[in-house]
Amino acid sequence: MNDEIIIKSVANNRVRLKSDLFALSSNLELIENEFKDIFIDFRKNISCKSIIFKYNLNITLDSVIERLNNLFNITASIPASKAICGTSCSSCSLKKHDEKSWKRKLFEFALLSGYAIYIFVSENILGATIASTAFSLVGIISFVAAIPLLKESLEDIKQKRFTLQTFMSGTLLLAIFFGEATAAFEIIYILRGGMLLEEYIANRSRQEIQNLVELDVKKVYVLVDDVEIEVNIEELKQNDIVVCRSGEKIPVDGIITQGSAEINEAIINGRSEPEYKKESDEVFAGTVCERGRVFIKVIALGNETYISRTMREVELSLMQKSPSELEADRLANRLLKLGTALTVGTFLLTGSFSAAFSVMIIMSCPCATVLAASTAISGGIANAAKQGILIKGGDALENVSKSEVFCFDKTGTLTTGKPVITDIISLSNKDEKLLLEYAASAEYRNSHPLANSIVKYADEKNIEINQNILSEVIPGFGVKSKIDDKRLLVGNKALLNRYKISLKDYKNVSSKLLNSGKTAVYIALDDEILGVLGFTHEVRKGTKQMIEDLRQRGVKHIALLTGDEVKVANGFALDFGFDSVFANQSPKGKADAIEELKKKYKSVVMVGDGVNDTYAMSKADVAISFAAGGSEAAIAVSDVAITHSHPEDIVNLYDVSKKSLNVVNQNYYIGTSTNLAGVALSAMGRLTPVGAGLIHIGHTIGIMANSSRLAIDDNNS
Repeated sequence: MNDEIIIKSVANNRVRLKSDLFALSSNLELIENEFKDIFIDFRKNISCKSIIFKYNLNITLDSVIERLNNLFNITASIPASKAICGTSCSSCSLKKHDEKSWKRKLFEFALLSGYAIYIFVSENILGATIASTAFSLVGIISFVAAIPLLKESLEDIKQKRFTLQTFMSGTLLLAIFFGEATAAFEIIYILRGGMLLEEYIANRSRQEIQNLVELDVKKVYVLVDDVEIEVNIEELKQNDIVVCRSGEKIPVDGIITQGSAEINEAIINGRSEPEYKKESDEVFAGTVCERGRVFIKVIALGNETYISRTMREVELSLMQKSPSELEADRLANRLLKLGTALTVGTFLLTGSFSAAFSVMIIMSCPCATVLAASTAISGGIANAAKQGILIKGGDALENVSKSEVFCFDKTGTLTTGKPVITDIISLSNKDEKLLLEYAASAEYRNSHPLANSIVKYADEKNIEINQNILSEVIPGFGVKSKIDDKRLLVGNKALLNRYKISLKDYKNVSSKLLNSGKTAVYIALDDEILGVLGFTHEVRKGTKQMIEDLRQRGVKHIALLTGDEVKVANGFALDFGFDSVFANQSPKGKADAIEELKKKYKSVVMVGDGVNDTYAMSKADVAISFAAGGSEAAIAVSDVAITHSHPEDIVNLYDVSKKSLNVVNQNYYIGTSTNLAGVALSAMGRLTPVGAGLIHIGHTIGIMANSSRLAIDDNNS
């Protein structure tokens, strides 16, 4: 036995390892027990001699490999730093889409289609007899067309595995050399078509994912010896200094070395409010510099950027089999054994080689059983990706609609980055109307979300705004303007500190706002603080409807997990119809709440957006990072990343999950019923080997067509 551990693929904290060690159940149990303290998820595939697991973010892959080596007394293995994505075994691989290879396959299938039409017309319309011997034209074409399948079978035989491909290949070769080459051709034709459709569906998913992160940036400015030089983006390398100005898309992940700017990071965190970034802050590719100029030291570019790595992890999900797909594999293996018994039994009972051979053709190709789950799950993932819902594995897709509990974080998940005025507090003899007039006049030409909120609120209150006041926008602080020859400041605490205006006398007022989770904007005339405006983020539109829709679909319990104070959390939960509230929770408290709910209900979903949600997300059966995960930690832990900020996407995800499972069951019914009918007719001598091939054409096309509805359907209701 070769004990070497090979790293087949790595994506953030998810990895797949392969070794002969993983072919033994006892070793897999030992690994699961040994690493239960650091594994978030653990899956095993004995037939592939591989394991897939997610591990804690504070653990390195090198340390995991070292512990495995020590566990099995291995002197050497492949280090994580040198890991590359390897080739999967034939039973669980998904072929990478290649444009040239794809065109060649289409051309080959077109030729096979032309010959299939020729056979059909000759036999069924012209009444001609097609020679079906091994060395006839159809025999030679069948053998050549079967070569891709034969190659996979050879690989399985080398690894001493008797698989579906091995059995099918043997059956097809027997069919060709025993004078049933026409029937063999029909089955091969169907298999080639099925392989093309699977690749097409997978490629649709990849394309939808790629569209989400397409930069559309061809040229960038790089700082060289204090001179900005325009270069092609392909020429960039690590540690280069890239310059970005207002309105430009940032092309790399990096650290700001000079300058400051307001950066729209909606693609990363889904928030409409831009983030003020300054020297030493990190920025990400795909985000937009809305106002300002920054010099960025390149840390990662191209496929190594944060958003690209995230999307690559989603793409890897297409290689991971869901519970339905694994069950389909087990069913297919049982069908192989049953098929052998039925074939022998038919020959012994009837003495008819033709009848036995027809049964063998029916039962030796349970491709429809395998495709029943795989095409439906791939179609569901593709459909979700088109809606901006990125699912990292078929198991997550299936478990969403099986879950009885949905838990939601509040801040940043159910609330937006759009500010709304909740408090107007006068700290002088000025009334609220005058405070709003001052603030709206100063902020009138500022595009910051807080400024827009102030102006909009003043308009709603019919307050006259002086549009002729000149103001200076100070990014990250607020605005400075003049009114009646006096300096007017509207901004945050840092702005007051900048002009040496003390908040000491109003500490209680500001603390009350901040403790309530509100943003404070101060209004000062010269050195006197006139008042303060309190802001909170509005609740995302459709939140209440989402909760109602989930309940209508059968979700038994909907919980709110938040760090807010009890009164605030209870009031929010009462307004929106939550079943339970876990308020004032630390990250560990949220995780404990998940564990508590898992004891009472079947499967729990956790929806969050920040670092403080990751512990709870890791404990849930399905973790969803809302708005593509407000933090890198959240998206690393999550099973599903939702790129838009719409609560209805949660319902859409549930519907895609439910519909995918329904399609799997429909496909099983199509495949099983036609197989049973085919075996019965074959055993009675009513179905020829060619007819058996037609059975495959019927139910395989039916399954493909049924699953393809998922990939192209825009309405999952």
